Amino acid sequence: MIYLAYDGSTNGDWIARYGITLASHDPDRRLTVIHVDTGEVPRARLDEKLAFLGIECEVAGVALDAAVVAPRGGVYQALLDRLPAGPNVYLICGARATAGRKGYLSDTLSERLLGGRRTNVMVVRVLQPGLLGAPHEFLLPVAGGPVGIDAGIALLKLFDGDVRRVELLKVMTVGGRTFRRLRPERAARLRDEGHRYLRGVEAELIERTGLKAGNIDANVIVSDYWVREVVIAASRHRSHLICMEASLKHLRKGFFYGNPLEVILRDAPCDVAIYRGAS
Repeated sequence: MIYLAYDGSTNGDWIARYGITLASHDPDRRLTVIHVDTGEVPRARLDEKLAFLGIECEVAGVALDAAVVAPRGGVYQALLDRLPAGPNVYLICGARATAGRKGYLSDTLSERLLGGRRTNVMVVRVLQPGLLGAPHEFLLPVAGGPVGIDAGIALLKLFDGDVRRVELLKVMTVGGRTFRRLRPERAARLRDEGHRYLRGVEAELIERTGLKAGNIDANVIVSDYWVREVVIAASRHRSHLICMEASLKHLRKGFFYGNPLEVILRDAPCDVAIYRGAS
């Protein structure tokens, strides 16, 4: 089941196209849109936007269910009241910088949804609206946690036939002082270790998504700062979408510009999807 938290903004329209794409690959072929009416968007304007969204859904062969709800108990609670829990529910919402905020996720509804884990959550920052929410070139940084890898593969499955290429990236991180003195032999061992790990991820990706080996590239980099390598890799491979897990460690740091997720959201040359699976 694909749900979209829709705020009625232009950015929300861009995010909605991701919702349509995922819903078009879901067996139900249905997108449920929830708008919590805080009064920021005039009702007539909201109705126009929802009508246009309905036309886009019809073109994609997707049924649209739209609910406009009152913010009883606050926006977060009003959304949860209409959102079923469970591992088969996927919620799409957005990330963007606004005046007065220190980052893209700090103190936002999306931050709370990522931390809640009632459903699978995908928070998207759109830099390329011309993709219309249908990326083909994916960058999947792999940190090593089995839960995160599982959620990342499940997310790629939702894009189904839209996936043309997946770049798996494993950054073997070494402390700054050690990195500056790293001997070639040690670097080679680290790269071998990373490639062994990625071979397992690649095999699971092929088994669970139906992708062919020729559609997957596995890259291992030894570095003292993995965040920088993700941004560079996205540029080098001309990625359309970076898919990254929001680990508990990153969520606990707070979403400011020093947080790895915030840095990637700020500096990435392409769309970014931060995801977290249901508990």
